[in-house]
Amino acid sequence: MEKRVVLAVALTIGVIFLSNVLFPTPEPPLGSVGPDSALVAEDSPGEGLEMDLSPGGAEPTLPVEESGRGLAGAADASGDRQELVDLSEPEAVTVTTDLFKLRFSTRGAALISAELLKYASYVDNGDGEPRAQLIRDGDRVLGYRITVGGDTVRVDSQTFTVDRTDLTLTENNPRDSLVFRYPFPSGAAELVVTYGFALDTYIVDVSGRVQGIGDRGYSILTSLGHGLKTNEKDEVDDYRQLAYVVRGQGGAIRSVNLSKVHPGDVQAAEGGPFDWVAVRNKYFLIALVSQEEGQQFGGFLAIGEPAENTAGMVTSLPVPAGSEGFAFQAYLGPQEYRRLEAIGHSRDLEHVNPYGWRWMRPIIRPLVGIVMVVLTWMHGFLGIAYGWVLIIFGVAMRVVLFPLYQKSMRAQLAQMQVQPLMKELQAKYKDEPQKLQSEMMKLYKEHNVNPLGGCLPMLVPMPILFALFFVFRSTIELRGVPFLWLPDLSLKDPLYIIPLLMGASMFLLSWIGQRGMEPNPQMKMMTYVMPLVFTVMFANFPSGLNLYYATSNLASLPQQLYLSKERMAAKRKADQNKTVTKKSDRGGG
Repeated sequence: MEKRVVLAVALTIGVIFLSNVLFPTPEPPLGSVGPDSALVAEDSPGEGLEMDLSPGGAEPTLPVEESGRGLAGAADASGDRQELVDLSEPEAVTVTTDLFKLRFSTRGAALISAELLKYASYVDNGDGEPRAQLIRDGDRVLGYRITVGGDTVRVDSQTFTVDRTDLTLTENNPRDSLVFRYPFPSGAAELVVTYGFALDTYIVDVSGRVQGIGDRGYSILTSLGHGLKTNEKDEVDDYRQLAYVVRGQGGAIRSVNLSKVHPGDVQAAEGGPFDWVAVRNKYFLIALVSQEEGQQFGGFLAIGEPAENTAGMVTSLPVPAGSEGFAFQAYLGPQEYRRLEAIGHSRDLEHVNPYGWRWMRPIIRPLVGIVMVVLTWMHGFLGIAYGWVLIIFGVAMRVVLFPLYQKSMRAQLAQMQVQPLMKELQAKYKDEPQKLQSEMMKLYKEHNVNPLGGCLPMLVPMPILFALFFVFRSTIELRGVPFLWLPDLSLKDPLYIIPLLMGASMFLLSWIGQRGMEPNPQMKMMTYVMPLVFTVMFANFPSGLNLYYATSNLASLPQQLYLSKERMAAKRKADQNKTVTKKSDRGGG
């Protein structure tokens, strides 16, 4: 039994440290994208049509990418990024709500700034108290290109007109919109893009249409920029989680870190069409979400660039012939579980930041969802700080798991009672391993002992611990939340008090657990070594996780003391029976 416990603990540590090495996330196929590889659909609604937007049918006056269609054309045009970034902004339109301040450029009707008013930036840039910013300096999101037939007409670098220069939403004006217009040089066609805003949401409703081209079908290409701006103290960890994510057919969510999109690579996301496409880092997100009953995004490309953690990202949305136009939603904000769950139309947008390694997600993802619902409910219902929520949650988990631990300890007591008989069998059949195994099974059956009964229940809390690890690593609700001397529950304890308390409580539990047990050098060594190993391992983990684990250990002490007394009483009884048996044998002799 003791050997199995040692093995289980060793395997647990191995999972934590080695799973990323042993089970790396497979990268999608790389390489150049052919003209048809990432089109909106194989039967693109604009297939076979030509877009003539210039006067008299002459050559178009707008830049046209003839090297490919749809997203393939976008890939071929990836070298145009520097030209677009360096263009001076002729005019910026500011939109302010309770949650964010957005700035749109009239060049391309693109979003050039997204400042989140409820979240601080921890990057010191000399701005006093800066707020979190999603878009990198000089980058642009939501610029548009139009593909019809074999041509891609660029309007992302053209100047639009807009119906106002500033927009501020208030309680008296909780919903409003901006309308951008670009008339093509021929005067016969016009692109109209409308952005709708609400006072208390991070969602922007995007809709548009190309007027003056009859019933032709076409596709809209729009940009997700080149990667989110970091706002964290630990920039390395933030960039490590910077990735593009798509949700395709069958509900499959695929996430690829931008660090894996190498310069010159063109990655076409597989599994389309897509319910949503997104770029996210540790805490924040830009996501484009298709309408529940509307057209899905047909393709997604990530184009590698020389700069580290940077890739140009573009997606396509088909507009079928005869339709009124296109529409989707843009989410620009934090990865707040309840908000994402509400806008995802039951399509798992709350799982845009996958928890755990790929092979663990079927178990970890549901647990994370349950844990997040419980923690946020307790925080809102009880009206207390998240630190106290974690303490209460740690105690509650021990109460819930009390029967399992009780069963485990009872199983250990039963094994203690048959231990003398087990030793006799081992001595008797030491040269007959198969016979020994058979007799041991008989012994367990006669005394109703489950050899794994003391071990398996103790492994049940492990998935919960793993789930909490990922919750604390990437949960926006705990970002920057202080508690007592802890400046941030999502970061390590700067004084290492909580990890030391966790290690001490772990040692105390193990030491008490050895009382009344048969002397075992292996378990004695584990009593001293494992708390030290876990203390070192958890030292740089989020302080909230350490707070939960330490609380859970301390809450287990009364139960461990109670069961320890039972073990010692059982041991004394067994010793007395053994003494009586020896005296009886001597008297009988």
